[in-house]
Amino acid sequence: MANLPLITDEEATPEQKAIFDGSTALLGRVSNSTRLAAASPKLMQPLMGFFIAALRQEITGELDVWTKMLVIVKTSMLNGCAYCIGHNTTLGRALGMTDEQTEALEGDYKNSDLFSEADKAAIAWAECLTERHYHRDKTAMAELKTHFSEVQVLEITMVSGFFNFWNRFNDAMELDIEDADNMNRFKKSTVLDPEDYIAYMRSCWWNDEDAMDDYQAKAAE
Repeated sequence: MANLPLITDEEATPEQKAIFDGSTALLGRVSNSTRLAAASPKLMQPLMGFFIAALRQEITGELDVWTKMLVIVKTSMLNGCAYCIGHNTTLGRALGMTDEQTEALEGDYKNSDLFSEADKAAIAWAECLTERHYHRDKTAMAELKTHFSEVQVLEITMVSGFFNFWNRFNDAMELDIEDADNMNRFKKSTVLDPEDYIAYMRSCWWNDEDAMDDYQAKAAE
């Protein structure tokens, strides 16, 4: 059971409803982590904007969703976040990841023939970043650069870095995984429409003149 309440659809304020509507349009459902974090909508609205761009390929157009998924799942496995592992192995299966690949990802992926050399480089960098070996082990970054552009290296690092935070947040809040029906809706979100992303970002509080006036008044106090 979560350490803090989950916001229901019936309880949601307009700012929280914008988060829920955006999550449904972009990811197919509203997760428990979104319902919990929506208690602070001014934080969660921009965070979800980053989260969506980190998860999917269509927003930046730089890094494919398969590589992002491998990085996210490996990071979550190393941190032992069951909630994030459950979510993102579901995404992996929707993208074609097999049970054998999931097992190899958690184990001896470097000697597995189930991943490409580029896959292994991305996984190794997520491992290096999560376990904080990057200062004393320069080989992981060097190998990453042989397979990915500078912008892609940046995105891989941002994705793993974000999920190091998100793993800790979800784990600390002791969130329960959603039911099977909710998780199955997540499988359908492997591809998203950038127009839905733009619509979500335009629905956020900083585009509301009344909200901005209120924010500026409070900031001036």
